Amino acid sequence: MKDLKIIIAGDLLPVPCNYELFESGDTQALFGEKLCDLFASADYRVCNIEGCFTGSEHPVEKIGPSIKAPVSSIKAIKKLGIDYVSLGNTHSMDYGKQGYLDTCQVLSENGIGYFGWGDNSSSVKCYTEIEKDGRKIVLYNTAEQFENAPRDDYPGVNLYDEYRVCGEIKELKKQCDFLIVLYHGGIEGTHYNSEKMRRRFHRMADNGADVVISQHTHAVGEEERYKNAYLLYGQGNFCFHFRPDVTPLLAEGLVLELNISADGFDVKPHRVLRTEKGCVYDEAQDLSGFYARSKAHNAILGGDKQAQAEFEKQFGTDCAKWTSVFFSLLRGINPQDAEKRKTLSAADFSEYLKNSYTRQQLLGIQMFLRNEEFNEVGNQILSDLLKDNDIKEKKQ
Repeated sequence: MKDLKIIIAGDLLPVPCNYELFESGDTQALFGEKLCDLFASADYRVCNIEGCFTGSEHPVEKIGPSIKAPVSSIKAIKKLGIDYVSLGNTHSMDYGKQGYLDTCQVLSENGIGYFGWGDNSSSVKCYTEIEKDGRKIVLYNTAEQFENAPRDDYPGVNLYDEYRVCGEIKELKKQCDFLIVLYHGGIEGTHYNSEKMRRRFHRMADNGADVVISQHTHAVGEEERYKNAYLLYGQGNFCFHFRPDVTPLLAEGLVLELNISADGFDVKPHRVLRTEKGCVYDEAQDLSGFYARSKAHNAILGGDKQAQAEFEKQFGTDCAKWTSVFFSLLRGINPQDAEKRKTLSAADFSEYLKNSYTRQQLLGIQMFLRNEEFNEVGNQILSDLLKDNDIKEKKQ
C-alpha cells in the first residue's frame, strides 16, 4: 500500500485586496513558489472556505460581518490544486440560500468537492470520502452554531451536537482506514484552548477520529498527541485578509502535511506568514511559540497546576478583549454609555462597563449563560422578541 500525502490548510477566502490575483489565477503572487510546490507535492489538498462565492447583495440578518467572494475568484483556488473544501463554518451561510446555491454551483463546475453543509436539516453532507490505492480516508466537518443552522426547508451546516457527531464518527471509522475531523469553533483571537474544547476533542478521538483540527480562531494554538490521535487546537489562517489590522501572531498560520502509511501516520506543521495580499512559506519555520504552548498544554494534562494557572490566565486575557462588545449588547440603547465612549479610552470604557454591574447582577447574567434551563429560556425570549419586532416593522 502506497503512502498518501494530504495537505490541510486553514481559513481561505478571497477579499477585495486580492480579488484580482484570485480572478487571474496568479498563485505565485498570492502564495510564492515554495508554498505552491508544497501543495503540488500532495496527493490531495483540503482547506476551509470561510464564506461563500456569490454575487448576491442580500446578506442574512446578523451581528458581525457578512463575507463573500466573486464566483470568478475561484480560479486561483482551483489552480492551487484544492481538491476538497469544508463549508461547515460561521460564514458560509452569510448570504442565505442564494449564497449556498451559487457556492455549490461554482465548486461543482470546477471539480472541487465540498462537505459540511446541505440543502436542509435532513440532507446535510457532513463528510466526504477519499479512496486511493485500496485505502479509504474520511474527511468530516462540523461547526458551532451561529446564523448557519439548517431547517426543514432551508440549507445550513453540520452543527456540532456531541452525541450525534461522536456517534457518526464512530460508525464512519468502522467503514474507513483513517478519519480526519475539521472542527469549526473555539474562541476567536486566542492562542489558548479551553477545558471545554479539550473535552470535545478527546471525545471525538475516543470515538475514532485520527486527526482533529480546530479552525475559526484565526490564531495558532497548540498540538496534542492523545492516545493514537493528533489534535490541533487552532490552525490559524491560510489566506484570509478580512481584517486589515492584525497582530504578528494573528498573521501566521499552519499548513499541515499529513503522511499516511501502512504503519501509521505522521503530521508535519508548516508555518505560513501573511503578506500584503496573500501568504508565503516561512523560511525560518519559527514554531517556537507553538511548541512552547503545546508543552504547557501537555503539562496541564499531566496535572501541572502552575502550568494550568498560567494557561488559564492567558486564555482569560484573550477572552477579555470581548468585554466591551459583550456588555454593550446587554445594555441596549444607553445615552450615558454613548457619551462615556466619546471621552474614555477603549480600556477605560471597558472598565466603566464592568463596574456598572453589581455582583448579584453579574451572577444573574452568568446563570443565564451557564445554566442549560436559563440559556434556553433566554434564547426563546430573544427569538420571540425578534419575531415581534419583525411583525411591527412590517406593519409600519
